[in-house]
Amino acid sequence: MIAVLFVTGLGLLALPSLLRRFGRRVRPRWWATLCALALLTGFLLVLGAGAVGSLPGILWMVGLPRVARACVEMFGYSPTIGPYVSVVTMALTLSMVVLGGRSLRRFRDVASRSWLESVVGQRLDHSNYFEVVVLDSPHARAHSVPGRAGRPGQVHLTTGLIAALSPDELELVRAHEEAHLSLGHHRFLALAVMVEGSTWFWPPAKSSTSALRLSLERWADETAAGENKDSRSRLASALFAVATDAQRPALAAFSALDGLIERVSAMRNPTQHKMPVLWWPLLVVPGVLLGAASLYGVTRLGGSAYCLVSMPSHCHLL
Repeated sequence: MIAVLFVTGLGLLALPSLLRRFGRRVRPRWWATLCALALLTGFLLVLGAGAVGSLPGILWMVGLPRVARACVEMFGYSPTIGPYVSVVTMALTLSMVVLGGRSLRRFRDVASRSWLESVVGQRLDHSNYFEVVVLDSPHARAHSVPGRAGRPGQVHLTTGLIAALSPDELELVRAHEEAHLSLGHHRFLALAVMVEGSTWFWPPAKSSTSALRLSLERWADETAAGENKDSRSRLASALFAVATDAQRPALAAFSALDGLIERVSAMRNPTQHKMPVLWWPLLVVPGVLLGAASLYGVTRLGGSAYCLVSMPSHCHLL
């Protein structure tokens, strides 16, 4: 059952990447939610499978060999290689916890350092929820910084960006960054950073987090431009004007080059997110099947754990 949970978790981590083509036809807010749900569930399943698989090794280390042997038999390990599998899963789980925690700490540090005090930059606007700060830089950049500890979020614009765009385009860029703040996209970014840091051994997970980031940018694009054709056209022009490779993974950036063509196409073809009803099973069924497999595995392991922990005097393994 541990293998079932582990493989199911890996499948869920890869699912947004595999279904990215179909996700382009879904409204960005729904696709972002599905991506985040798949990544979070997959991460928890892989971590949980690793933690349970590490249990025999931990029990041997703390001097409970009988209970460890019971775990090996219960989990279906071969008596010969069971201890070695347990040690490997223990090391893998520990690396996930350490690297994932370090990635989250760096995420918080970047967000905290990016928040600017009142002496830095020029304030254009201020409210209880966010403020707009203009930085003196020739580079055309725009990104949002989440607030915390009573501090409002910030939208950072550069003088290079202001010079490169018309007033209408600039207003749309500002609305795009404000959408990131109001919709809480930093929580999705925190998940993406944690998954990337902890699942170093599974390359498809990084591609899936890239799909999540792109869906967040499209979500903010749709919120800023709405259904108005002129607004969508101006936002597409602004994307081309300020596109750049520079991007900080911890912050939502309007000018990210990754996914530029897809975002521009979505702005110029607003009906592309209307996926035919018959295509929905292609998007939903794989996740449902993987979810059912994980539920089955969790139920089986839960029964074994109950036998091991709650009924030691009656369990035949002991």
